[in-house]
Amino acid sequence: MKNRFSIGIIFVLIILLIGVFGCMMNNPDLSNNTETKVSLNERQKSILAEYGLPTEYDELLLSQKTAIVAIEEMLCYAEEKYDISFSYAGYIAASPLEKEHMIAFPTSGNKWSDSFTITNNGDNYEDDYINVAINEEFTSYLCDNIKSFAPDAEVRVFPKITKTYFHELPSGDINYDGMVESSQCVFIDESTFNEEDLSKFHDQFTEFMQEHKLYGITQIILLKEGRIEYLTKYNYTDYLFDEHHISRETFYTKK
Repeated sequence: MKNRFSIGIIFVLIILLIGVFGCMMNNPDLSNNTETKVSLNERQKSILAEYGLPTEYDELLLSQKTAIVAIEEMLCYAEEKYDISFSYAGYIAASPLEKEHMIAFPTSGNKWSDSFTITNNGDNYEDDYINVAINEEFTSYLCDNIKSFAPDAEVRVFPKITKTYFHELPSGDINYDGMVESSQCVFIDESTFNEEDLSKFHDQFTEFMQEHKLYGITQIILLKEGRIEYLTKYNYTDYLFDEHHISRETFYTKK
């Protein structure tokens, strides 16, 4: 997750180097309507001010004008689609190598763990917010199933959903079979699990993931006794270092 936001920081730097409206305002033709009076809304001004850029539209460079209008339009797209408020985390302009896109996160959520991408495809926008929206439920789903074959183990699971095949945000009891690809770290406390049990656990977890067509990468980490209580979704990657665990293995479930 931290890696993702190191990328977000790069996006911010791009805005500063190349230079970055409300939902009800038409996007001005920046090349032909240079005299059009554009008023930025408070969110746009806040984004610009955060990175030391002018908050008056006429004082921005052309690349900055294009970016700040695009950022607002993509945020509005997501807010209208999901009926919640989103905030800005990073932006990159279109180039020969990639499409215009930005990083956003739910305003009520966390910038470091709840980020997702909104992409401009030219004639429409697309996003992967569903990956974030169902992550908590997917975590519970994995934990509940692990308990079915390792009931006495103290386990913490931190998945990152990398792809979903849902066409809209699911609700109620979600059937994940074949619908999610993910990368997860499964931490087990030494006091409730023996190192000799890992091989069996590995086989059972692999069988479960394969049976439900949940493809991706899994790391199983047997933590030294007592350290599991300090894990959170914000710091768990710190416990992947050798001094914190007894063993660590990685396996893949593939189509």
